Amino acid sequence: MEICVSYEHSLASAPDEFIVHVPSQVVADIPANVPRALLPEFIATLIVERSPTIGRIRNLRIL
Repeated sequence: MEICVSYEHSLASAPDEFIVHVPSQVVADIPANVPRALLPEFIATLIVERSPTIGRIRNLRIL
């Protein structure tokens, strides 16, 4: 399953400074059996695993 999201993130070197706003990104390879309530946490984990320079994610929205 693919889902389009928007979020802000910080760098791993400065996790408290949110410097990047991502207006739209498609996240793929999401299993269809992930409960809707856990979807934002699952997507945030996928993004951080794929990009090791990202520190923290906030304001994650499913578009």
